[in-house]
Order: sequence, then structure tokens, then C-alpha cells
Amino acid sequence: MSNVATRFSADRQPTRRRGKEMRTKILEAIKEETKLNEKGFYKVVAKKALSDGDTVMMKELLTRVAPAAKPVAPAVQFDFPENGTPVEQVDAVLRAVASGKVSPDVGQQLVAMIRGKLDVLEISELADRLDAIEAQLNEGK
Repeated sequence: MSNVATRFSADRQPTRRRGKEMRTKILEAIKEETKLNEKGFYKVVAKKALSDGDTVMMKELLTRVAPAAKPVAPAVQFDFPENGTPVEQVDAVLRAVASGKVSPDVGQQLVAMIRGKLDVLEISELADRLDAIEAQLNEGK
């Protein structure tokens, strides 16, 4: 059963409540000022962009309808020693960058991934060693 002190009830309510989202606040302000709902506001914006030739508004509408694609690193292929040591793997990346098979920014990302893997391995090994030490200490009691 859960702790009574952590349960909500008629007497226990949160003191700080979340406010309205910014989008909701803006739409309410638009409605108060223009008596337009969200769809009506969008119609006015589209009409202004198209009939007035407002290029800034047209650009804004276009980015909402068809947003620009996010850049993605290209797929690369080169000789990579999957079972090699981290030094061998980084050397392979450097050779691929030097030969032009991999761009320098993608090479930097690959090296960062190898380093991230090493960091995870180091933390895992430390946790295993700590568990072994704790087990030895518990056996000695």
C-alpha cells in the first residue's frame, strides 16, 4: 500500500499547477482581439500572404507546409575492423578520411562513437570490479 503522505486527496492537492501552454495563450489572445478561431486566423494569414504579396509571410507559410529537410550524414563504406581494437578502428577511420572515402565531419562523428563505446565499457568494467570487491568484503564478514 502506498504512503498516505504521497497520495492526492481532497485535502492534499498540488500547490504549484502548470499554466497554459504558450500556444494556447496566443490563440486565446488572437480570439479576444479579432474574434477569430484558429482556422479563421490561419485563413487571414494565408490571404494576406497571397493577396498582398507579403514575401515574409509567404516564406513562413511555405516552411509550415513543406519544412526544409534536416541534413543527414551520407552513408559511407570503407574497410572497418569491427573486431579490431579501438586504436585500429580509429586508424581505419583516419585512413578513410585521408583517402576521401569519408568526409572529415563524418569521420569525426565515427571517432566520437568509438570513444563513446569506450566510455560505456569503462563504466561497465568499473561497476563489475566494484561488485566483485563488495562480494569479497561480504564474504569476509
